[in-house]
Amino acid sequence: MLQIATALTSPSTVLPAFIAHLTGSSVAVGGVLSALALGAALAGLPASSWVEAARRKKVFLYIAIWTRAGAYAVLAYLTAHYALREPSLVYTSLIVFLGLFALAGGLGGVAYLPVIGKAIPPRLRGRFFGWRSLLGALFAAVVGLASRPLWGSFPAGYVVAFCFAVIALMVGFLGFWLIPEEPGEPRPRAPMKTHLEGAWRLARTPRMRGFLLAYLLTGLYYLALPFYVVAAREHGLPAAFIGYLVAAQALAEGLNLWIGRRMDMHGSHVGLLYVGILALAVPLSALLGTGLAGAVATFVLVGVTLSGIENVYGAYLLSFVRPAEAATATALMALTGAPRALWPLIGGLIAAKIGYAAVFALTAAGLAAALFFVLRLPPDRSYLGELD
Repeated sequence: MLQIATALTSPSTVLPAFIAHLTGSSVAVGGVLSALALGAALAGLPASSWVEAARRKKVFLYIAIWTRAGAYAVLAYLTAHYALREPSLVYTSLIVFLGLFALAGGLGGVAYLPVIGKAIPPRLRGRFFGWRSLLGALFAAVVGLASRPLWGSFPAGYVVAFCFAVIALMVGFLGFWLIPEEPGEPRPRAPMKTHLEGAWRLARTPRMRGFLLAYLLTGLYYLALPFYVVAAREHGLPAAFIGYLVAAQALAEGLNLWIGRRMDMHGSHVGLLYVGILALAVPLSALLGTGLAGAVATFVLVGVTLSGIENVYGAYLLSFVRPAEAATATALMALTGAPRALWPLIGGLIAAKIGYAAVFALTAAGLAAALFFVLRLPPDRSYLGELD
């Protein structure tokens, strides 16, 4: 349900088109969406102090969902009544709501993994993340196809999309409400200065430091992500074949189930290795592949790794952090991933100067370095012993 809501309000497609209708400014599009991504990452660390002190973490997921649903409901109303008469009012409201989205995203993001860590046993987490990726992609793809008639009508199409997103978020809330959660031990909330000092100490521990460094370098994956299809078009791929690439990427999500099963059998560190190797293969495939076959191979790899990266890093994080530190560790992971909001912009500047091949080569170098640090991370031996 959350993937359906995201498909109908996508920050990479729907919101840019909506902002362009309101303002006609590409600067407004890029600046607002980069601020949204950075704000969500930065909000997580302060929010984690509240999450860790709470006996039940699900309430923060509820707050995040209700905030987003309420914001989209109001935005739908304003769009219906004022988008044509006073677009500046709707744009200003969107800026306010995107700020709320960032705060809600930071709050819900740091609560999600702790809730999953308590509700899903270690031997089922790999399959859980795999099914989540596959079903989310399939639902989002179906909704994306079904919503095509909406985007040709402004503002009515966007009003309908925002209303359906609210409905999907409310159904998603019911799903979270059904997740069992045992209350934790009561603990006082640490002052913010003390909490941030504790987060800094956690980030400096050897295992967390290596994990965050590997995750930071893996974020270079996004340096080239928007340009694979553009480069394929420049090499003669017909526009009509883009549909094949979309289908290949969506179907490849199913391979996350196989990776998840391997993680359940051999520990979450195995997932880091698989996804690290496959992510490195993406820019290499783009450099070496030509024609439709090469482009399909590239997008199959993108389909496996795009959500697979978050799945395996989240699962590995849960395997070694203490439950009392899970929210702070999740916030540190989100903060480390914040530069991803800027990598596509930097990739575009590099491509404009020296070409797409240079972007792909730099991406491959960064992912190779990430794989080096993944290999240095210790396997989850206690989990392996539990399986034995």
